[in-house]
Amino acid sequence: MENIKVALQQIEKENGIKILYAIESGSRAWGFPSPDSDFDVRFIYIHKKDWYLGLTDKKDTIESMQGELDITGWDLKKCLILLKKSNVAMLEKFQSPIVYFQVESFAEEMKQLMHHYYSQTAVFFHHYSLAKKFWEEIKEADVVKLKSYFYLIRSLLTCNWVVNVKTLPPIDIEGLMTLITEVERFYLRELIKLKATVDEKYLHPKEKFMEDLAFQLFSFIESFKNQLGVSDTNYILLEQFFLKTINENDNN
Repeated sequence: MENIKVALQQIEKENGIKILYAIESGSRAWGFPSPDSDFDVRFIYIHKKDWYLGLTDKKDTIESMQGELDITGWDLKKCLILLKKSNVAMLEKFQSPIVYFQVESFAEEMKQLMHHYYSQTAVFFHHYSLAKKFWEEIKEADVVKLKSYFYLIRSLLTCNWVVNVKTLPPIDIEGLMTLITEVERFYLRELIKLKATVDEKYLHPKEKFMEDLAFQLFSFIESFKNQLGVSDTNYILLEQFFLKTINENDNN
């Protein structure tokens, strides 16, 4: 973790920014990493106020590959615009169990905004589309990347959460598994143990259990696609928070 903090401090200095929040994303945060999984470090940053006042569009992302560290940052303004759309990658940043750095007051306010702008429809169809994509990739195959199985099941379990619980779903697979049977949880945990011992390219024989679980979840969620809530919100809270945050940053 120390090397990640050093890398983030270097990025701050090189780009003249302030990092407000940094977390782990991807399989390590979702609960099914492989030994060779990259560290998917994601952060939110802010510039001084004058940077936002120009007439031209400016680059609002920072990317850095440092060995096994895959580091990507988004500017605060970009993040708030995506939050308005209930963007899943944006929502998941504030649910990661692995936090490398945070300005606590910023993180707390962002979490409140996250729940305010959460859209069942946006999150459901993001994961429904992913599940369809992974299903098309594996349904005719004799052997399957174990990683693809988990991406498929995680997205289906997320859709299952949205239609059953309706609240913002957890991002970790253990949290999502609370809505399935103990037998299904046992089989998934056994595959999680296996994935922890093999590399990302490992090909796994087709599992009837995984096929049946996927089919069962697809069958259940299909009937709910057109019954989901839509977030009917405007930019007011986001604009207020943005102005407050850049003003506070200018005064520090």
